[in-house]
Amino acid sequence: MAAANDKAMVISLGSSRRRKRGEMLFRFESFCQPGYPAPLPAGAAFKDNVRALLGLAHLEAGAQGETRCWSFQLELHRHPPTVVRLFVVEEEVGVSPQRQCHLCRHVGWGRHLICSKRFHFVLPKRELSVEADGLHYGINHGSEKPSKGTATSRGHLLHGVVHLNGFGHLVALHGFEGGSDFIAGHQIMDLWDRMCAALNVRKGHMELRLLHGVAYGGTWFGRWGYRFGRPSYGVALPSYQQSLHALQSVPLCVLVPHLSCFSQDLPVVVAKYQAISGHKLLGLGDLLRFMLELQARLPAASVTAMDYRGIMSEASCRWSAKRVDMAARAVVDALRRRAEPSARWVTRQEVRDAARAYIGDTGLLDFVLKSLGNHIVGNYVVRRAMNPVTKVLEYCLEDVSSVLPAAGSVPSGGCKVRVRFQLTRAQLMRDLAHLYRHVLKEPSQALTAGALGAIPVAVRMVLDTKHFVKDYHEGFAPVSSVGAGHVHISLCCTLLVRDGTPELVAPYETVTLPAHATVGELKWEVQRLFREMYLGLRTFTAESVVGVGVSQDACPVLGLIDVGSAVVVEGYVGEQQQQLAAADEGVLPGNEVAAVSEGGCDGERVVDCVCGADDDDGERMACCDICEAWQHTRCAGIKDTDDVPHVFVCSRCDNDVLSFPPLA
Repeated sequence: MAAANDKAMVISLGSSRRRKRGEMLFRFESFCQPGYPAPLPAGAAFKDNVRALLGLAHLEAGAQGETRCWSFQLELHRHPPTVVRLFVVEEEVGVSPQRQCHLCRHVGWGRHLICSKRFHFVLPKRELSVEADGLHYGINHGSEKPSKGTATSRGHLLHGVVHLNGFGHLVALHGFEGGSDFIAGHQIMDLWDRMCAALNVRKGHMELRLLHGVAYGGTWFGRWGYRFGRPSYGVALPSYQQSLHALQSVPLCVLVPHLSCFSQDLPVVVAKYQAISGHKLLGLGDLLRFMLELQARLPAASVTAMDYRGIMSEASCRWSAKRVDMAARAVVDALRRRAEPSARWVTRQEVRDAARAYIGDTGLLDFVLKSLGNHIVGNYVVRRAMNPVTKVLEYCLEDVSSVLPAAGSVPSGGCKVRVRFQLTRAQLMRDLAHLYRHVLKEPSQALTAGALGAIPVAVRMVLDTKHFVKDYHEGFAPVSSVGAGHVHISLCCTLLVRDGTPELVAPYETVTLPAHATVGELKWEVQRLFREMYLGLRTFTAESVVGVGVSQDACPVLGLIDVGSAVVVEGYVGEQQQQLAAADEGVLPGNEVAAVSEGGCDGERVVDCVCGADDDDGERMACCDICEAWQHTRCAGIKDTDDVPHVFVCSRCDNDVLSFPPLA
């Protein structure tokens, strides 16, 4: 039988509206940098930091039931005025239709206890101007289709989920290629990474793919510290690394002759970028890396630009060529200093004021500013446009040094020299997609045999590695001073729960106590913290600290426990709590563990696949009707488009059945 779908959980985020009096506006590029928008307690847990941050947010109207929603207005740039709204939704897991987190199960955290809250961080797909109003968004957390009027995670620029204990998932991230109008993918990722670091998220996980790995030998998110986490289909880290290295090292001198056997276009594509690069591209990784780096510097569409020296032939020009040249370069230098990556367009007045420090003749400066527009000056094209909102002229620069090899040596005659870009971003993306499809994604028969026969195998291993993890919580401060003369101690604590639940995983939590705290106070604080954080521990009672006798509850902690050591508190959970949780989940008596862990009942399934997988990795599976072991449908030879047979027998059981002696 096939695995059943999870329930769908849809959260309404309310409607976006005009900024009201008193609602704060934050800078997008610095939001959650240290000390901004407000200092957060040093070393505090995620649950405390997120509360402090939400104290600065706007509480959205129309929150229903136990679900609360806040929003932050983040200013991308002022010219033109563009604002995006970051929503933060607090989900009460106890009343949610989906208590278990399938993301935790798939990444290997299925035995973690279910937290009492989850926080969703959502940046809707459509960026808003300050005048926008009346839009409606939603989150779909499950696998079913969302209801009408809502949007799934795929419809958002950013959707991150963080559990109350600080373990989180990046569910969706979409930049320009994903439908964003103003925000690049790296800007969104910077925002997410800053939020995780500021809020003290412990571990984050995400799903990733192929192209950037072949080009750079690692995931695109590696620049933010994300590394190999957990693969699908039993792929190990050495196999993943070897596959990337093999794909990077495919020699172009061997690849191109095979490509020419079935396509005349691909050898031309390779030769074109080999010529543009100016240096020898040896392997497939070198070619893809060069194309990706070039793509960021190319114009979006084919345009025509003119040499700026042509303005000297204008009838209104009464200045020498030397003075015009000096003024044009002063304008470009001013634009380079003023234009930031997040706000490339600069008003005419700002450019004029900056250039006035070098050009005293205001008539000359006004002439150059009036004449420059779609002109090449050195390695830049000066763009000029009217802001549709403010009706003010604005300027920006486009670096064409890598696009036009002769950009700095255009003819210097008195006429206007028109130069046309020979390569645009759209053309490069078409070439990249063509190469990706025919070499990596859907290789021809010429690439599936002989020396290049390993390409499809290596590609499959890379694609099967989808989960990457970053540890934000490396170590903790064992001792911290709070105020003058008040020293507190921080201990890393976890639980040992009796009554048949020792296999549950309660991650270590940092507990801060006064330096004079007793063992009894430590037990009470641990009990309070874990009760508040996890659904299945609401009736947890702490009885003793492992290694410390019960009779020593009145003794100071510092006299019995070394600062910096791991502390294990032993206790039990009330039977009534376990039974209620099990009844809510429809769990049979005796299996109450499944009701309080993220893996749920699926945590009890036995996974034994021929690929080596021994745990649920989120891929499609089927259960053998004889041995009741779960296997990947792909490994069993069942295509994704095919239904699982009503009676499914795995290959091992099938062979065992065939080995039975025939009936007499």
